Amino acid sequence: MQEIRFDKIFTGSEWIRDKSIVIEDGRIAKIAPGDGGGAKNGFLCAGFIDLQLYGGGGKLFSNQATTECITSTFEEHIKTGTVAFQITLNCSLKNTMSQAIQACKNYQGKGLIGLHLEGPFFNPVRRGAHHKEFVQKPDLAFIESLISETDGFPTYMTIAPEMFESVDLERLMDSPIMVSIGHSDANFEQASQAINKGIPRITHLFNAMSQWQSRALGIVGASFSTDAWTSIIVDGLHCDFESVKLAKKLKGDRLFLITDAVTNDVSGPYFFFQKDGRFTNDAGILSGSSLTMQQAVKNCVEKVHIPLDEAIRMATMYPAKVANLDHDLGTIEVGKRACFIHFSDDLAIQQVWYDGEPCLN
Repeated sequence: MQEIRFDKIFTGSEWIRDKSIVIEDGRIAKIAPGDGGGAKNGFLCAGFIDLQLYGGGGKLFSNQATTECITSTFEEHIKTGTVAFQITLNCSLKNTMSQAIQACKNYQGKGLIGLHLEGPFFNPVRRGAHHKEFVQKPDLAFIESLISETDGFPTYMTIAPEMFESVDLERLMDSPIMVSIGHSDANFEQASQAINKGIPRITHLFNAMSQWQSRALGIVGASFSTDAWTSIIVDGLHCDFESVKLAKKLKGDRLFLITDAVTNDVSGPYFFFQKDGRFTNDAGILSGSSLTMQQAVKNCVEKVHIPLDEAIRMATMYPAKVANLDHDLGTIEVGKRACFIHFSDDLAIQQVWYDGEPCLN
């Protein structure tokens, strides 16, 4: 049993002062009144959750679908406050997908909360930086094999719903796999119908999707007109900060942060060039990001003028709800995992706790 005392704590729903958090077996056992001796520099909040993270430390999961890559990803991103993540696989061939699923099942380390399969059931015209030759048309046998291989392992999948026959899409939606709309050219009616039928998520707003126009509202318009959970990359490159401001105004608490972060790795089919914080492929197409969750939150506060508490929720509480993990993560409450970040007042990270253990020297 241990205690962490802080003068200022953001629980996810409110700011509380002078409290002691009692930790037992990696979970919050009690939140009790403090004695006035808690840390007064900065504040404590829940650890970040990133539902789209491709790798870290020079290992890209799409090139190295191994447990070592997952470990490397945790070790890099814990430094900037990400305590939980879905390791993400670019649009890939079936055998690579199988390797990725098995690596996730074999992983015994920290941080991993699921696998995000980004593809291969895309619309080729919206594939972005994903390889065209890896894009595949959905068929029931392929879908059944993925359902069987994942076998209940927490799996998130970005798809283009307009590429599916209705029976195939319904089978995927009825499975344990969490489905999200992305890399899609669906029109407003197609996207809205998919959302209303039970796909409650949209991947990286504004990017690799049909846009909002005066007479064709596209997926962007479908996001704005429904309560679909929608992720966004707030790096100033994937979309302008003014677009983020508008999206936040229209989406409210259904907009959440992802990094879409990649890393330098030339060992496989996916390799990207980095210049001035921007990753592109050999065709010059924007390819993932160098963003961290810490910087995404800072950008929300400093560039988009979102209140600090709401920016934190976009990186903690909301992604926990999206991934059905809000019973365990995303807020500071009794019974939840003791995963915290100590921020200074200027939003620099001082310490990160993972299941009650400090991670930074």
